[in-house]
Amino acid sequence: MDSSYQPPAELLAKFGFRSNSSPAGQVRYSRPSEVGQETVVLYADGEMTLLEAVNGQMLYCFQGRVASEAELRVLLRQVNWPAEVSG
Repeated sequence: MDSSYQPPAELLAKFGFRSNSSPAGQVRYSRPSEVGQETVVLYADGEMTLLEAVNGQMLYCFQGRVASEAELRVLLRQVNWPAEVSG
């Protein structure tokens, strides 16, 4: 499966994520959570990583690809991250 979906910056901003500085080949977005910080890393090859820092410790939540915005929302819910537009 070669097709993968990467969420646009506008959607991540609606979810409350803000752009962070990133190394070449990736783009990072983070938002505060109730217990730490949630980060989405988008890679140039179509993969993504979801990371969560809790009490100063980094936890991997997911690394791979999703096929659509709907699949991204399901993934966010599976790792207990809000997947609604913040307002």
